Amino acid sequence: MARLDVQTDFRRAVLDPLIAVGRALKRQVVVQGLCRCAAVLAVAAIVQFALDALLVLGTGPRVALGIVVLGIAGYEFWKCVLRPAAIRVEPGDVAALVERRNPALQDRLASAVAFATAADVRPERDSPAMIHAVMDESRAAVAGLRLADLFRPDRHRRYLMMGLAAVGVPALLAMFFPDMVATFLARNVALREVPWPSRVTLVLEGFTGDRLRWPIGDDLMLVATALNEVPPGVRAVFESASGESVVREMARRGENQFVLDYGPLQNSMRVRFSIWRLGVDEKTQWYTIDAVERPSVREVAIRVTPPEYTGLEAFTLATGQTSADILRGARVHIRAELSKPVVKAALRTSDQVISDAAMESDTVVSAEFSPVLSGAYYFDLLDADGLTDTRPVTYGLRLAADPPPKVRFSLPGAGEMLVPTAILPLNVECEDNLGLKRVELVHGVVPGEATTSQPAPETEELPNLEARQQRYTVRLPWPLLPLTLKPGDQLTLQVRAEDYQPPAVAPTPDREGVPTRTAAANLGESGLYTYRIVTPEELAAELSRRESEWRREFEQIIKAQEQLNLRVTELFASSDVETASTTTAARLGQESRSQRQQAGRMRTVSRQFEQILAEMEVNQLANAGVRRRLDAGVIAPMRRLVSEDVPAVAELLEQLRAQFDRPRAEQVIEAQTQLTRSMYAILANMLKWEGYDEAVSLLRDIIRLQGDLNQDTQRRLQKEIEKLLEDGAASQPENNP
Repeated sequence: MARLDVQTDFRRAVLDPLIAVGRALKRQVVVQGLCRCAAVLAVAAIVQFALDALLVLGTGPRVALGIVVLGIAGYEFWKCVLRPAAIRVEPGDVAALVERRNPALQDRLASAVAFATAADVRPERDSPAMIHAVMDESRAAVAGLRLADLFRPDRHRRYLMMGLAAVGVPALLAMFFPDMVATFLARNVALREVPWPSRVTLVLEGFTGDRLRWPIGDDLMLVATALNEVPPGVRAVFESASGESVVREMARRGENQFVLDYGPLQNSMRVRFSIWRLGVDEKTQWYTIDAVERPSVREVAIRVTPPEYTGLEAFTLATGQTSADILRGARVHIRAELSKPVVKAALRTSDQVISDAAMESDTVVSAEFSPVLSGAYYFDLLDADGLTDTRPVTYGLRLAADPPPKVRFSLPGAGEMLVPTAILPLNVECEDNLGLKRVELVHGVVPGEATTSQPAPETEELPNLEARQQRYTVRLPWPLLPLTLKPGDQLTLQVRAEDYQPPAVAPTPDREGVPTRTAAANLGESGLYTYRIVTPEELAAELSRRESEWRREFEQIIKAQEQLNLRVTELFASSDVETASTTTAARLGQESRSQRQQAGRMRTVSRQFEQILAEMEVNQLANAGVRRRLDAGVIAPMRRLVSEDVPAVAELLEQLRAQFDRPRAEQVIEAQTQLTRSMYAILANMLKWEGYDEAVSLLRDIIRLQGDLNQDTQRRLQKEIEKLLEDGAASQPENNP
């Protein structure tokens, strides 16, 4: 009974407090372990947060880092929480801890606790008195001790502060940086590919959402404007459809803009931007750049309708032909097939819009117009993306004015003077590219006598012209007798040709380019011929004068020929002619050229006599004798000299220049002598008929003077008769009072 009381008192005084302290210590260790685990987990999470924020880890590294963090946290939880919580704290363990803090107990407390908690106590081995004594001493010793000193409150407070910090710091981060914390949880807990929040916002010009449509072949220009914070630099990362990547540095422009000239865009691609920052550069989302073609003309058909007056049918240019010469006033219809649908199209030149194009469909446009200026025309196209055709197909239209008809008018044989009975040989040639409508002869007379009014020119339509005939030629005699011309009058002749072009009036510039008069654009005119009407006697005298003038010129030609003959004869008679020296060859060449010049002079004289004969024919003054005298006696022999005899002599001289030959030299002398004889024969004919002409002219002058005398006598007699009649009429009243 006494032993039981001792044990009961000991339990109440020692064991129960030790057990309570042991339990409190265990709880404290577990709480401290939890705080330690929270701190370790917080530190690991912060390290993971920093690494991911700086390095922007991929999913694999984030998973690996998360496993490491969870492993460390799990190990700490097992070590600091689970294992301490699983340990059974016995009163002896607490007693040993008390004795380490209080060495004066000298194991008495531990022994007493051991005796009190022992399962079996044997009196023969364990003295009850001793046990009771030890328990009593221990109870007395414990009564004077503070078991609460075993808890180390300072350490417990540190752990509690650590735990509070482990919870408070993340809470504060979540409060002040919710986006960052949410992104961390999404990336490292939910393992989602969420970008870290950035203070840099790039605004891309031209992008709609995340797409940009850019024309193929145009230089791609990327412009990014940084809002909020401006980064130190930006790179553009391009990725083609095949996976090839190209990184290009963007140049900074101004305070907050970054630009990149990529060059011509050939294919669609993706692009994202790498923003410089501490750690790994920040990557934006991927943007798509769609390479689209500009609207353009693939095939064109040009149909030209000539002006109605031309009578020509409409025609279509050959495939691929984009330029043409067209008549002014023509209608042009252009139909174009496009490479892609468009929303608007207009036909224009470089400086003005001609007209809006008709939309046959979204890929076919057309326009019809009448060009007023030559130039390049093209379709201005606009598609749904706002793109235009920067290299349009141009259609070169050169306006050609319908030229007036070409008129060539001549009167062979007519000189400056005509008699009233002359018959003019009209020689008319006209042509027009689109056909002639009318050809007419315009003749006007300016009277030689002073008149108050001048008669208007008269027109006479020339015959045998068919409708729209392009070339017209006519040769016909035109007598002057119906015009009742008088000596002293002036006759003007001109041929006009008209085509089917509407008679618009166009200015005709002078030589300096200044308009001086107006002429119908459809009217072609020949040169204007002006003739003076004279009497046959005046014309004969003029022709005789010209004959004498050219006869004297022919005499000079004969004299030059004689001098040429003399020089050649002297050259052949010289002693060194047969040596074929350079001097001899040069002289022979010079004489050959002189001989040919003689032919040219004689040709001029021959043409002048031909003209004289032609004028006599036109003016009806030529008879058989005149023709025989001029044609057979002068013109034909001189023509033969010019075409045959003189060139033959010149050719012989050329042969002697190359190789001197005495027989050939004799042949030259003989030919020149015969040439001179022929020229004198022609001169004799000129002189023979010249005297006849002078006699005839003198006789005509006498007849004219006699006629003038007769007219003067008649006028005087008329005046005397009128005077006598007037005197008789004045004396008759005096005889009849």
